[in-house]
Amino acid sequence: MTHNLEKSWDELTDLINKSNSILLSTHVNPDGDGLGSEIGFYYHLKNMGKECRIINISPLPEIYECIDPDRVIETYSLDHNEWINQVDVTILFDIGDFKRINEIYPEIKNSKIVLFDHHPLQKDNPYSVIVLDLGSPATGYMVWKYLQYLSAGNYELDTVSANALYAALITDTGSFRYGSTHADAHLMAAHLLDSGVKPYEIHRAIYEQRKLSQVRLMSYVIQALQFSDDKKIAWFIIDSEMLQLSGADLSDIDGFTEFVRTIKGVEVAFMIQQVGESTYRINFRSSGNYVINDVAKVFGGGGHIYAAGARVDGVSIKKIESQILNQLIKKINNGN
Repeated sequence: MTHNLEKSWDELTDLINKSNSILLSTHVNPDGDGLGSEIGFYYHLKNMGKECRIINISPLPEIYECIDPDRVIETYSLDHNEWINQVDVTILFDIGDFKRINEIYPEIKNSKIVLFDHHPLQKDNPYSVIVLDLGSPATGYMVWKYLQYLSAGNYELDTVSANALYAALITDTGSFRYGSTHADAHLMAAHLLDSGVKPYEIHRAIYEQRKLSQVRLMSYVIQALQFSDDKKIAWFIIDSEMLQLSGADLSDIDGFTEFVRTIKGVEVAFMIQQVGESTYRINFRSSGNYVINDVAKVFGGGGHIYAAGARVDGVSIKKIESQILNQLIKKINNGN
């Protein structure tokens, strides 16, 4: 724990104490880290007696319903604007780019906006308080550290909060496989287990409940796989036709790029996914030998050094594919 983090935590605590209503949110197409972080923080605020709501731009993916038994997560609609417009504080978790809350962003500009994240900071950001730790294995870990800080290491978690933070931890560390995992992450896991988490129940709900539509979509992905000449780059494109034929939706794609990255010999995997008529989402995963968030930045995105993404509008899929390959082939040939 650094002095800068302590300073940020103190600023956050002061801001919360002075506020009456607080909005929590995370990025579009939320993952376990963003969802688990906001749920864990929600119950902390409710225990303080604060008026608080979680409102996300995307619906809760089915695999994460296990961490929201009280159904506290709401999906944004225009009906929320009246309440959102009058909140004192908005806390964004695991956001990367603040614009990734889409239509919610214009509605929160009058509130104090807090960042809780472990992604690189965007320039010209709107944050009043920045709680940022690039070395953190998960945003959920940062939430846990903050709660521990408030109680001098003796914070007692209810089981619902513990389950949510455990989901945040395992999804962003790859179940403790990724290089960002450190000793304190395991100490966090130990505390969460002591708080009532049953690891297999969370793991099974998230990783062992694949829908038939997802398996069908994966079969199309496997057939569509492409490789560079040296087999170090693997990629695939998911278009609307593939989704229609498999009966899948956008939530079924989670984890596909990471799966392709695990193919023997593959150093970098990427996905191009059609999300609109001329809008595409790009997802990158690296084995750890090549940084790829700089490639994501070329397309206006960002993320972790080995896991990143971007969203591109108004460019043909063939041009996107060609530009990505040129960037990655150059990177691998240069050894960086």
